[in-house]
Amino acid sequence: LLLSHPDVLRTQLRALCRASAHGKIAVMLPMVVSVKEILQVRGIFEAVRGELAAEGVPMAERIPLGVMIETPAAAVMARELAAEADFFSVGTNDLCQYTLAADRQNPALCRLCDENHEPVLRLIERAAEAIHRTGGWIGICGELAADLHLTQRFADMRIDELSVSPPYLLGVRGKVTECL
Repeated sequence: LLLSHPDVLRTQLRALCRASAHGKIAVMLPMVVSVKEILQVRGIFEAVRGELAAEGVPMAERIPLGVMIETPAAAVMARELAAEADFFSVGTNDLCQYTLAADRQNPALCRLCDENHEPVLRLIERAAEAIHRTGGWIGICGELAADLHLTQRFADMRIDELSVSPPYLLGVRGKVTECL
């Protein structure tokens, strides 16, 4: 969507660059389905960085650029995307919904997301292998990140980070410690 509105994208990237002078940040691209999208954003990002540098605006020397793995297309293209990204963040809620063709908000279909994790886990594993080959890292957010039955599987995949909401933090932390 933002590639259709480059002025909005440029404004957001400028703000992120300026914020980088005040702390560690990373830029994460949502709903990516192709390498072309990353390359387009990277081109705009570098142009914005150049403009800000010419204006004397302080910013971090390096700002990592990552990709959300939220669609089956992104997971299938993980090797190619990893060549252009510094990190991946797997949005498991969307990945489940799109992989299983089951709207999480529809009571008649939401059980499919709750009961059929294997196809989604295989896509996550594919993404993890791809990003690790390039020296990048991968995190998982969404409901699956908090599923204690999957923590060992994520550890086996060498998932680098699990992002969970506060009520799940202690349980996941304890389970991760057991997996080490």
